[in-house]
Amino acid sequence: MGHVYNKIRLVIIAVVCGLIWQSCKVIDPKERTPTYFHIDSFVFNTCLPGLNTLHKITAVAVFYNNAPVGFFDLPANVPILANATGQMSVAPAIFINGLSSLTSVYPFYQFDTSTITSQPGKVVTYLPKTCYYPTTKVKYISRFDGAPGFVRVAGNKDLLTTTNPDLEFEGGTGIITLSALGDSSVNSTNTTFPIPSGSAFIEITYKSTIPFYIGLQAKLGSVVSSEPYYLAGINPSSTWTKFYLNVADFHGQYQGTDYNFYLKAVLADGQTSGQLLIDNIQLVTF
Repeated sequence: MGHVYNKIRLVIIAVVCGLIWQSCKVIDPKERTPTYFHIDSFVFNTCLPGLNTLHKITAVAVFYNNAPVGFFDLPANVPILANATGQMSVAPAIFINGLSSLTSVYPFYQFDTSTITSQPGKVVTYLPKTCYYPTTKVKYISRFDGAPGFVRVAGNKDLLTTTNPDLEFEGGTGIITLSALGDSSVNSTNTTFPIPSGSAFIEITYKSTIPFYIGLQAKLGSVVSSEPYYLAGINPSSTWTKFYLNVADFHGQYQGTDYNFYLKAVLADGQTSGQLLIDNIQLVTF
């Protein structure tokens, strides 16, 4: 159990460092020349069956012999002041709700830990690896392998499923096409889902030429307890990427037995057409 508590302690320190965006540096005044460990990105293996390996890890929290070194945007040259071998731990961090100002360690991705040897003055390339913790639970809100699982509640365009290999991410993929000025689409899941207490995120995979919004609506049994609340607006992306939506705070504020997921797509100013492709909307908890 001591190993588990130690990991939890490191996560708490890393989250605090990330949210206040300060470097928590440990410096030995006797050491003048650090070894720089260059980190471009993570190798990601899901460690859970059936999940894809797409991720958007944008920063790292680094520890040396369990002491915090700092929080770094990727790519980064991480300075380690040491004159012997030691243990470096690298925690993957993400943009919470798409906001760089809310960059923090992602609680579901494992630390990369290994023994390193100092080489003062040199830049050493380091490729950390991560995957989901084995206790992570993933519930699909929609994989778009058949019917999209959504119903249109406003606007004039539906969320459909495409299996066009030129458009899909994997298997079926959700698609909204806005083809004229004034087009819009607001869709809600037609099956509700619970959100357990504790850490809870909704991950989505998307590619889009138009901005869109994602949110939740709480329900108490058969009674709707709130209007749809849009938690994040998402900018277009010309490549497939991942978005991490923190839903734990919403769950704490709007207690419900179940929730609906909302997806709203609109044209940006000056746009007359556009398309949203979305896949693998999944609730991630412990």
